[in-house]
Amino acid sequence: MARVYLGILLSITLPVQALTFQTRMEDVQWSVAGDQFECRLSQTVTGYGEAVFVRRAGERPTFELKPWSNLMQPGPAQLYNEAPLWRPGTRSRLLGQAQVQDGPVALVAPEQQAGLMLAGLAEGLHPTIQRSSFAGSEPVRVVVSSVGYQAAWSDFQQCATGLLPINFDQASRSVVSFATGGSKLDDAARQLLDTVLIYIEADDQIKGIQLDGHSDNVGNRLDNRELSRQRVLAVQNYLIERGVDESKFSLRFHGDSFPVASNRSAEGRAQNRRVTLRLEKR
Repeated sequence: MARVYLGILLSITLPVQALTFQTRMEDVQWSVAGDQFECRLSQTVTGYGEAVFVRRAGERPTFELKPWSNLMQPGPAQLYNEAPLWRPGTRSRLLGQAQVQDGPVALVAPEQQAGLMLAGLAEGLHPTIQRSSFAGSEPVRVVVSSVGYQAAWSDFQQCATGLLPINFDQASRSVVSFATGGSKLDDAARQLLDTVLIYIEADDQIKGIQLDGHSDNVGNRLDNRELSRQRVLAVQNYLIERGVDESKFSLRFHGDSFPVASNRSAEGRAQNRRVTLRLEKR
């Protein structure tokens, strides 16, 4: 039954009539660009736009489709790895769906699907995106060619070796945890702050660091607020000792006023004993 269903899906996915955009074999070109924050592996698709694999620091690659003029209707597009004409008998592989939207980036495929697309390229398959056109008469297919991929992938991997361990969003979601009644940084907390410090030193656009201290509800409110203050100061002092300008910091102490989990369990209380770190850019 599963095979019949897949066959039906593929018959829908691969119509005979479609407005297809694909670069001729002899014209396919890959380009690799990036820095310590992001690496990009891109191919121009003749007549349509740019197909780009993006790897941000601290993340796996995602895929973006950037049309010069988007011909696809907003809504779910089908993704599949298509077998080239010179490989008869090889079945196309359905990868799922991604949403087409208005704007300069018409489609973003998340890490899992982007990984499957990259794996398909390594096997000589062509990642393909298909969605109904605005005209409604025939679907639009955008085909990413695997020609020349291996050399481009090597360059992409080389770029990735220079990426930072985390990106801005990850650094700005940092949570430093503390033991019951304590304000000392343990090894895990210091390791986390060392990683955040690498990002702060690399990004000259960081203008501020917001630290918010919290506690569980064990003890009275006044003591808990003081404990949250001591925790914030422990984080601040650690970063200042390693070269962060003191003027960048903004400090707040909340005690047990803003729990993120129930204080009725040990696990919940552990989540509430924390300092959150947020970065601000110019």
